[in-house]
Amino acid sequence: MIKNIINHKGVFGLLFSFALSTSLFVFTGCSRFEENDSFDESAALRIVHFNESLKSRLVEQSTNGNNGWVIQYFVAGTGDVDFEGFNLYGRFYNDGKVTLAGNHRFLRNGNANKYTEFNSLYDVVKEEGPVLAFNSWNDVLTVFTDPVDPSSAPNNLVKNGEGMCGDQNLVFHGYEGNNILFSGQRYASRVRFVPCDRPWQDYIKDTEATKNYITNSVITSYYVVCGTDTLYFTNLRSGVITYCERVYDPLFPSIVNCVFTPNGFCLQHRNRIGRTSFQDFSLSPDKTHLVSENDSVQVIPTWDNYIVNARSSVWNFDQDNFSEEQKALLAQIDVEAKKFNKDYSLDKVGLGRSTGSGAVKGLVLTFKVKNKTNTAGLSLTTVLPQFGQMKIAYSDDEKPDRNLTTMANKCNIETLARQFAATLSGTYDMIPDNYFLPTGCELHGVGNDNIYILK
Repeated sequence: MIKNIINHKGVFGLLFSFALSTSLFVFTGCSRFEENDSFDESAALRIVHFNESLKSRLVEQSTNGNNGWVIQYFVAGTGDVDFEGFNLYGRFYNDGKVTLAGNHRFLRNGNANKYTEFNSLYDVVKEEGPVLAFNSWNDVLTVFTDPVDPSSAPNNLVKNGEGMCGDQNLVFHGYEGNNILFSGQRYASRVRFVPCDRPWQDYIKDTEATKNYITNSVITSYYVVCGTDTLYFTNLRSGVITYCERVYDPLFPSIVNCVFTPNGFCLQHRNRIGRTSFQDFSLSPDKTHLVSENDSVQVIPTWDNYIVNARSSVWNFDQDNFSEEQKALLAQIDVEAKKFNKDYSLDKVGLGRSTGSGAVKGLVLTFKVKNKTNTAGLSLTTVLPQFGQMKIAYSDDEKPDRNLTTMANKCNIETLARQFAATLSGTYDMIPDNYFLPTGCELHGVGNDNIYILK
């Protein structure tokens, strides 16, 4: 279990860290093509030789049993719309031919989101520096550079002819280990070529599986943690992330684009939290969170907040873990329920939001009524005293929902429910069965031996 990983600092420190995170970054830690008059060759000849070397590197990774390249491709967007990053796949050949593949949502002719390959031409040309030019139409790539409104392609030209503001001429920026870094010649969006380590369709399948593991429609926010600094990502699944200092009503949100990988996800640019930069995230060995390339920044789903504050679901207790006192109280509630209605029987007890009129958040009693169910609720305070902990607090002035009040007019269920709620008061360490999408959670009492299981 991840414990004590998040320490919220002062508001000023958070905002200062966040201001740093939104700065403009350039590629660092990589070799670049540079002119230097101390060489014997002319600058023009050096570019020719460098272009040959770059082309050889592209071809070598594409042949002799290698799997070519994953092209982490980004567009500049229209100004009103930000787009996610796209994984394209490429094989380059000495004769100037290239095979590109992808399964992105902007493929045309009925191929959207379907795996598609397309052959075209490329060249590494000499301008002020090396430029990788895709110089004929390619269904996989050119749709990003086509001067059309992507929502109405291919028929409607936009007035300024920008389309999605993608580039098919890529200016070489440098090497980053085995990766090659480019930026679009016109719109300057970053593009990274990564050697592909498996067949392309396997890469797509494995990437999709990881994306579905770390993102879902239930937990949509993530802690971004480095030491005592904590910020947040929201909307990771969309690939257009909001990076912010708080999840709700953020003051200084920043848009961060990403692509998913078989191991996690990669941002378009390096970003910062405090003084630490990050770009690539991979699943931790225990699959509880993601870690940056230098292991210094962690991205943790806000699973603890979800368990404590889920507004529309009930986490039911495994009643086998209740004490004899608790079991006796529940047995009495079941007896009292039949005084209210002979067809009532207590079925489940949990934490969440009751569904009856005047619904409350807290203790939820679920009764079977023939083939239906009905709930009655008593409000409880559940909070996060710190990351990965739940505090349950009960006081005599907690309010029942109307269903429980109605039942109290004919039987003693409300009094028994209050007695039961009091037995739950305390602080618990939480251990979910899945940190990215919990379907169950163990509560371990802090300072006592109580262990409850929620499902």
